[in-house]
Amino acid sequence: MFRRLVHLATGLALVAGASACDELPRPQASKRVAAPGAEPAATPAPVRPAAPAGPNTPIPAGELPDRVEQFAPAVLTADITGLPAGEQQALRKLIEAARQLDPLFDRQAYAGNPALQKTLRADKSREGLARARYFSIMRGPWDRQDHHRPFATDKPHPKGAGFYPEDLSAADFEAWVATHPEDAEALRSLYTVVSRAGDQLVATPYSQVYAKWLEPAAAALEEAAGLTANKSLKKFLRSRAQAFRSDDYYVSDKDWMDLDSQVEITIGPYETYEDKLLGLKAAFEAFVTVSDAKASADLMRFKAKLPAMEQHLPIPDAIKTVRGSESPIRVVDLVYSSGDARKSVQTIAFNLPNDERVRKEKGAKKVLLRNLIQTKFEKIMRPIGERVLDPSQVSQLSSDAFFQEVLFHELSHSLGPAFTTKDGEKVEVRVALGASYSPLEEAKADVMGAYNVLYMIEQGEFPKEMREQLLVSYFAGLFRSVRFGVAEAHGKGAALQINYFLRNGGAKFDPELSRFHVALEEGAGLEAAITKLVRELCVLQSKGDAGRAKSFLGEHGLMSPPMERVLTGLDGIPVDIRPIYPLAGEAAAQ
Repeated sequence: MFRRLVHLATGLALVAGASACDELPRPQASKRVAAPGAEPAATPAPVRPAAPAGPNTPIPAGELPDRVEQFAPAVLTADITGLPAGEQQALRKLIEAARQLDPLFDRQAYAGNPALQKTLRADKSREGLARARYFSIMRGPWDRQDHHRPFATDKPHPKGAGFYPEDLSAADFEAWVATHPEDAEALRSLYTVVSRAGDQLVATPYSQVYAKWLEPAAAALEEAAGLTANKSLKKFLRSRAQAFRSDDYYVSDKDWMDLDSQVEITIGPYETYEDKLLGLKAAFEAFVTVSDAKASADLMRFKAKLPAMEQHLPIPDAIKTVRGSESPIRVVDLVYSSGDARKSVQTIAFNLPNDERVRKEKGAKKVLLRNLIQTKFEKIMRPIGERVLDPSQVSQLSSDAFFQEVLFHELSHSLGPAFTTKDGEKVEVRVALGASYSPLEEAKADVMGAYNVLYMIEQGEFPKEMREQLLVSYFAGLFRSVRFGVAEAHGKGAALQINYFLRNGGAKFDPELSRFHVALEEGAGLEAAITKLVRELCVLQSKGDAGRAKSFLGEHGLMSPPMERVLTGLDGIPVDIRPIYPLAGEAAAQ
């Protein structure tokens, strides 16, 4: 849900995610961190629409250098000179623990990655070096932003990544579970790898499969716990180390929610984006950060408003959800990331944990990666808006409105339906919708984020003049995410929103200018389309109908001709960045 919360953690660069979520400048903080380092000059190649040859057509080797250049190097750091010596030492140990997740995630993404990477590194030709570099960016031999087209293999991308046998279909999995209900819990667990033993499917816990990396990571976390003076950090690091050994993350997820420290880490198996077969398996990732207490406190006033936001949703009361309302908001600077957090497109904010038990008890924490948001807004988001929007609306682009959209995207992951009924039993929406869940959830968080910012404007939390800035910046931001490709959850979710708004009067495309004009009429235009889409997505989630969800995505989550036209006009604007972390010893030349 991030990116990661994307993670991502997210369609629009989410705040300083998703999961989803991705970008935005931060409000003034009392303690100024070092600005993101200058990025080496690069001339990214134009972003190409999906190749007509099809998703399994190999990418020509000659294209790879240009594709590498679409990801501009960017230095991400923070000023740690004011940290006590013990905290600086703990920070180094946290980076050490996070490093262990890279080889682990490589195997989760594709079991053949380690051997293939070794082979690629042996080729020192220009094309060979580009292939190896792109492999490192994509964390595998398929282009994540181009329908997983192969560029370093002749095999199609396995939907189950490295979590299942490559030839296992979703139908075969469900058939086995149906006839072996005693195995269902283990096979569906977020924290098991599924394999074959003869003609049987078996589930092996992550703690066993990945012990080679989890045990050193756990040991480094425990060493960091011995170095820090912060009690909440000590508690979390020790419980998370234990979780790496037991596969039980419930207690440590709650401890992470209580974490209040200058030096922080988010580390563990969280998002299920890699599992495109069933959407069940969590991938390991880590974010090592330095927090800004004052900037975080400035945003905490929204914490108490989550119940009011839930009640204000334009959906039937029967599908509104009551969750824990602690929901801390943290503004941090990213100093290292690894695993699922360091693949192709970088998450600018995230909303965790994903465990609905923890979310019901304590809510969820929203973490905004300030230095990454600042970098992406200036290098990517603003230039895209200047080329995508009607020239008369470009002046409405606002970093502050964009930041709030990112923040409220992450807040909105905690709102709306969480459970549905399937076969007479209460199940999480995530499980009921399977592979359709992630793109629908990212779209929901995007559009509900905009809906809630508009609500806060109505409530006087933001100035009225932000309304048009929010609508314009929100719509323009969707095109940054569409560039990730509709094979990726945030990109598909963004495409869904754009197409829906075009069909429902939220925006119009001018074919002569190849620009979009956002309909800004109060109570109509994009504002009305946002309300309508929030309602439709929440109802869709509440019903838990996987077939209907897949059909909705098939109708709206596509790369439409207007989108293709504007994307071909974004030459020279990076698709995303390649982070370089000086505090982890990484050099700007890499």
